[in-house]
Amino acid sequence: MRLFIEIAWNSLAKHGEELCGDCVRVAKTPQSFVVVLSDGLGSGVKANIMATLTAEIAASMFQRGASVEEVISTLVATLPECSVRKLAYATFAVLLVQRGRDAYLVEYDTPPLILIREGKIWDVPRVEREVEGRKIHEAHFLLQEGDYMVMVSDGYVHAGVGGLYRLGWGWQNIAVSVRRWAQTAGDAHSLARALSNTALRLYDGKPGDDSTAVVMRVRKTVVAYVWTGPPGDRSQDEAAVAKLMNSRGAKVICGGTTAQIAARVLGQELRVDWVPPSKRKDGATRTRGTPPTARLDGVDLVTEGILTLGQTVSLLEHAQTASDVPPGEDAASRLARILLSADEIHFLVGTAINPNQVADVIRGESMRMLYVKELARQLEQRNKSVTLETI
Repeated sequence: MRLFIEIAWNSLAKHGEELCGDCVRVAKTPQSFVVVLSDGLGSGVKANIMATLTAEIAASMFQRGASVEEVISTLVATLPECSVRKLAYATFAVLLVQRGRDAYLVEYDTPPLILIREGKIWDVPRVEREVEGRKIHEAHFLLQEGDYMVMVSDGYVHAGVGGLYRLGWGWQNIAVSVRRWAQTAGDAHSLARALSNTALRLYDGKPGDDSTAVVMRVRKTVVAYVWTGPPGDRSQDEAAVAKLMNSRGAKVICGGTTAQIAARVLGQELRVDWVPPSKRKDGATRTRGTPPTARLDGVDLVTEGILTLGQTVSLLEHAQTASDVPPGEDAASRLARILLSADEIHFLVGTAINPNQVADVIRGESMRMLYVKELARQLEQRNKSVTLETI
């Protein structure tokens, strides 16, 4: 079973500052996952620059297989030290996960990672040692499905100081809040928002320090396979249907002709779902803007092609997660939720040119392909793995 690390983060800039002095960087390959949270000394532009440099260097070096000694040596040689306080200009926490389960944690002068496992706050077995004159904490452990992990910067620990919490929110109280949330089995994005909202309230709407929470949830990988458009060569019809039906995860067909090909090859009836009209505010009747869906045994969603893809692009422009998609069972909304819920998405795009689409013929690339490429771009911005295959 492959595990996936769902990740989300929120940052609050210190009150009166335009830039946050914390920085988060995520780097992924098919075999590894690296997340870095860096906290720049002080606040504002200088802190932001130092935190960004630290996060970029650490993420790229760890992703390439560098040791912690090499990373810290590079940071020491690259970044200055505060001449007054004799402190490094940025601290950091790094979590490197290889082969989906093997986790390596490095913390330098940051609040410890919070790990919730089986409903309990789990004590990560850390080892302290000195590298380049700096004390770091390291840990090696195996991830399990259902784990929740949270990295926070100092701003979270100090939230509410002198108010609701005399000494601040504190690591233990934050960990308890995360444990309670984990019992709801909510996603990483919702927990990140909840933590951010709580910290903001504790600061009475005016954060006294840059505050960042990085939330990770370990779960099974969710896969989606989308076939849209007839193959360029009709002899490839059966191959296209086989690719779809043999794929893992949610199966989607976008396109009326594409769906008819699938129905013919599978020897099934394509059943179109009638879309009831909706009412305008003035009481007049209108039909929905998205064409009806259809049903085909073994396929999770069958939609019209170009119009549905275009509307899905528009929905993704305003939705970060599946829960952000407006309620509705129209084709575009359903497709958007499937795509935003998946971690790995594969698009199979037919290359047949519709002779009735003059623009496609002139341009040499179909509108279908343009929409698919835009969907892929937006999904990759959300740290999803997207592949595109033509047939």
